[in-house]
Amino acid sequence: MQINRTGPILSPNTRFGGQFLSFGAVKIAVGPALALALALAGCDSPAPRAGERQPVRPPAVARPMPLPPRAPVQPVRPAPPAPAAPPAPAAPLAASAFMPAGADWRDVPLPAGAWNWAPRPGGGAARFGLAGQAPLAVLACDRAAGVVRLVLSAGAFPAKGPHTALITASTSSGTANADVQPVDGLATITLPASSRLLDAMAFSRGRFRVAIDGSTAIILPNWSEVGRVVEDCRG
Repeated sequence: MQINRTGPILSPNTRFGGQFLSFGAVKIAVGPALALALALAGCDSPAPRAGERQPVRPPAVARPMPLPPRAPVQPVRPAPPAPAAPPAPAAPLAASAFMPAGADWRDVPLPAGAWNWAPRPGGGAARFGLAGQAPLAVLACDRAAGVVRLVLSAGAFPAKGPHTALITASTSSGTANADVQPVDGLATITLPASSRLLDAMAFSRGRFRVAIDGSTAIILPNWSEVGRVVEDCRG
């Protein structure tokens, strides 16, 4: 049996019978359907030539699966800073109204307390000191007498009797009469309502000093209540 490049060639001795396929002396029993299939296969599928390689298909490349979309990254915000602690309240000024020895009266701390003005028959009065305690000083108008009295109740004063008080403001200074009553610990300085020392006390720069001979000087702030008493006594 010879093989043709374009397909198998059946020899003359090969014949299809109804039920036999004969190759020379060999006979193979076949059915009609198988014989027809063999004949068609020999015609449609050319046999490969000698030494010829059949083309090899490249293997299918698997495509990578797409990655899922990334979730948006939220920016990390720093924690808010802790609220700053409130500043500690300022320490109160020195409770003593007396000026330390050798100190400049314009630099020493003012005594703790506040001026409070109140009306009264015959003229208004302003009290200086801490709430709930006896005042350190009282500035009162006596309109009938035409005078302003500064009553001091802090500290040890000289012996009973008339003394001289030196009142010093930032712009001027002067003297006035002082009457000391050691029994109740009060010292009263009396000034005419028209005295220029009252103007110096009212318009001094932040404070004024009162010194009675034989005692330590007292420093007092000159709030608006001081000027109000003076104006009330002159009106």
